[in-house]
Amino acid sequence: MSDPRLLQTLDRLGADGLISADPGAVMLLTGHHADIETGPSVFALPALVVAARDGDPVLVASADDAQPSATCVTYEGFTVAPIARVANARRALAEAIGRCAGDRSAWAIDGASVPAGALPDLPGGRPVDDAVSSLTAIKTAEDLAAVATTIAVCDAGHAAAREAAPAGASELDVWQHVRHAMERRAGGRIPIMADCVAGPRAAQIGGPPSPVAIAPGEALLIDLVPRVAGMWGDSCATFVDGRPDSTLRRAHSTARAALEAGLAMLRPGTVSGDIDAAVRAVMAQEGFAYPHHTGHGVGFAWHEEPRIVPGATTVLQEGMVVALEPGVYGEDWGLRVEQVAVVTESGPQVLSGHELALERAPG
Repeated sequence: MSDPRLLQTLDRLGADGLISADPGAVMLLTGHHADIETGPSVFALPALVVAARDGDPVLVASADDAQPSATCVTYEGFTVAPIARVANARRALAEAIGRCAGDRSAWAIDGASVPAGALPDLPGGRPVDDAVSSLTAIKTAEDLAAVATTIAVCDAGHAAAREAAPAGASELDVWQHVRHAMERRAGGRIPIMADCVAGPRAAQIGGPPSPVAIAPGEALLIDLVPRVAGMWGDSCATFVDGRPDSTLRRAHSTARAALEAGLAMLRPGTVSGDIDAAVRAVMAQEGFAYPHHTGHGVGFAWHEEPRIVPGATTVLQEGMVVALEPGVYGEDWGLRVEQVAVVTESGPQVLSGHELALERAPG
């Protein structure tokens, strides 16, 4: 039976089926997740999913990444022959469409992700701008368990950061410990996006680790975004090795209060833009503001609906997973705090368990 989220998406789009190369949609509908650290392959196009109202979705992928089956059409990838990745993918996609509902059905083509060259002639096909935002926003119990597993990997990374970040260590020194702890917790190599910046570099909101040493009293901002078994997590903390000055203390205290205010609003029926406004209002009471989003959904992608931004109109529903991340950025310092929670009828279920204290070793 088709996933109810797919059926709702097709109803919204007025379509019989969906064709997408969005990694989150592919993961949700087929369970397939490809290596992302190597970047685009020179031998193959991104994996695609063909999903109709009836029957199982069909994966289209390189033979390097999947095995052919009734629900998977593969084509040659790594080769010693001339490379023909577009033509090969187009033939495989045409076969997958034929297995589903045929080429004359009303197909919604995810215009943001499907390579134009991969599309065969589809009389009933039309590109759509917003094909998958509602598809991936709500998680099942199984999805939520997978996200919780990834958040636990985030927690392990934050614990390692605090252990490895005495004043004088470099950002890269800290990052090596963080990555090691996260991959040990995950049980293997995983892709990780991260901010690991201290002092003046943290004032730029984020960035990759550098050989720059962390000076005494400087705030270290650690934002971790790993993917484990195809599901993304997120979380952020900022801390100081030593006694933070009064400016950092006030900024951090305000950001914590703003985070708590936002978390309290994560209930079904709340409008996402209202959460953004409430969090920013807490910051403004102390004269603070930040130039980025207040939060976002996370799970099948590292940034998905609901987006917690000014004027957003998405209404929260049970099963959404939201990361909230207010921050403050001065001329030569920056800080941010972030937790991930599930929207439930009884209130937010916070998944993040990492330490948020401003002092590296509280007490």
